[in-house]
Amino acid sequence: MKAAIYHGAGDIRIEEIDCPKPGDIGVVVRVRAVGICGTDVHAYRVPRTGYATGKALGHEFCGDVVEIGRDVTDVKVGDRVWAAALLPCFQCEACQREEYLRCTDIKAGGVSGLHGAFAECVWVPVVVLNRNVIKIAGSMSYRDGALIEPVGVGTGAVHRAEPESTDTVVVLGVGVVGLGAVATFKDMGIARVIVSDISEKRLAAAGELGADVLINPTEQGVAERVMEETSGTGADIVVEAAGEPVTFLQSIDMVRRDGKVMVVATYTESFQFDPSLVRPGMRMTSLVRKAVRMYGCYGGDNLGSYDLIKRGKLKASQVVTHAFPLDEIEKAFETQMNSKESIKVMIEPQGDR
Repeated sequence: MKAAIYHGAGDIRIEEIDCPKPGDIGVVVRVRAVGICGTDVHAYRVPRTGYATGKALGHEFCGDVVEIGRDVTDVKVGDRVWAAALLPCFQCEACQREEYLRCTDIKAGGVSGLHGAFAECVWVPVVVLNRNVIKIAGSMSYRDGALIEPVGVGTGAVHRAEPESTDTVVVLGVGVVGLGAVATFKDMGIARVIVSDISEKRLAAAGELGADVLINPTEQGVAERVMEETSGTGADIVVEAAGEPVTFLQSIDMVRRDGKVMVVATYTESFQFDPSLVRPGMRMTSLVRKAVRMYGCYGGDNLGSYDLIKRGKLKASQVVTHAFPLDEIEKAFETQMNSKESIKVMIEPQGDR
């Protein structure tokens, strides 16, 4: 089968590799849609620790089950599924209890050690229904299904923040993760959602999903505008989904005293940060003095995002701006890196449209 093999920054090649086998407790999925994640883009731009060369990237996927292991009973051939390709060690204490997704040495397809879904088929080594495999509703497209994981990162951050209906919240960066946060906040009836992004296309999508205030930081100061919108108090919750040093610092500037900052972004560069520093031009902005509650948000709420998408609160037609065949994956990456023109770019290895 064809697969797009990662050989390092800027080097992805279409190659022929063996089709995977399901094993006793796994399945093989024919990939129908797979999104290019921000972490994939980071690996494409610069060498990235943890991404195995010689493997296919791609972990945001949806497709059809085409082969199942002999001990698999929860899914069958022909099921349309979202899945996370996870290989547990089968040796640790969690694995001995068959709690495979709690494995302390788990490998992930498209991230660490396994082929991912930038391929015609992908191996899902273990099936834990409604955890790492979800059967998608007939009303959903494959593109909808491939959004479950990235939208779920935003959904999980929102649920962890436990917002109140009267809160004012800010989402910095409205790629698909940020848009997932926007859709979740609005679905929960949150009073005021403010978003910031340099892309007018992404701001427009956030507005379509119900965001109340749209800020382009190239045109106005984000923290200053948030303080104006909150009468100088600051936001109750800030979701930092942009992944830039400046947005990390802005999140502290604009959150209220004892407010919450939910960090979901990955960062392409390191930066210095003094938690006790009050930045020039802002008052009471130190993380320490404001007693800010900061949370790192890894993973997400995939069942929550599946429900959100199934109910039409966020649709692929609103956020998937481009789709390419597998043979054009380099063009797809270049398109995804142009945030002013794209939101979510997908690969469709079977040539679906």
